[in-house]
Amino acid sequence: MTTEEFDEAVKNFCPEKDHLEEKVNELFAKGARTINILYFIIQNRNCLLTEAMEIVEYCPNYHKRFK
Repeated sequence: MTTEEFDEAVKNFCPEKDHLEEKVNELFAKGARTINILYFIIQNRNCLLTEAMEIVEYCPNYHKRFK
């Protein structure tokens, strides 16, 4: 997934209406780069990298790709 494709996939994301964990899992399934996903989480949750990694660790599609 290119950066442009990633930007297109997340442009309509609304933290108030959508579930961040589901979106992150979907992005991993589509082949998004981990760094882009982590930055996306940090922006939407206003959290630290360690907290973003905790969210990533619970995504089944992350484990399918990297474990």
